[in-house]
Amino acid sequence: MALSLTQEYFQIPLVTRTYTTACVLTTAAVQLQVISPFQLYFNPDLIISRYQIWRLITSFFFFGSLGFGFLFNIIFLYRYCRMLEEDCFRGRTADFVFMFLFGGILITVSFTNSESKQWLSPQRTCFRTNREEESC
Repeated sequence: MALSLTQEYFQIPLVTRTYTTACVLTTAAVQLQVISPFQLYFNPDLIISRYQIWRLITSFFFFGSLGFGFLFNIIFLYRYCRMLEEDCFRGRTADFVFMFLFGGILITVSFTNSESKQWLSPQRTCFRTNREEESC
């Protein structure tokens, strides 16, 4: 018997489901002009001087405007996160979350001195891909 969309959604591993949903909802909110992409990008000056701490996280959720590129990024994100969570980190959700946090911290620190405004989601995608290519 075919699973309903809701049942299929809740069969996705927790971290993959949460991160993918956050990325889709953030991008949808920007497309619907609920929020501006300029409220999301990584900017160390605004984080420090205006205490806009959310920029540490939201820059990893926005993948650009809806379109073909966004669709591929979300499919790529879903596929590799799910593979990692179900194979390499099976039964070790906390380790998978730690890997995500560690990668995010490394990416954030490496872009702290950057002069340009950064969207860190593409770097996160590269981090996941390189981790997937290593043996588990």
